[in-house]
Amino acid sequence: MAARRASMMPLLLLAACVCGLMCCLPGTSFVQPPVARSLTQEDVAKLATAGAFFVPQAAGARLPDEFVAFAPIVDVLPI
Repeated sequence: MAARRASMMPLLLLAACVCGLMCCLPGTSFVQPPVARSLTQEDVAKLATAGAFFVPQAAGARLPDEFVAFAPIVDVLPI
């Protein structure tokens, strides 16, 4: 077993070096900076239309009957 661990050490070291280089090179990291983009009036109008379409449907959403037993009980108190 000790011989097998010793043979894995160079492979582990190589993998760590590759990961370190990938993080240091520009453009290859996992998290990229956000792209600056401005919304046009047409984009805002499309978002508003989509929101107006989906809001009434979301208000009437219900869980299927088999999941109602596991739903949290939420009481709404009048103000």
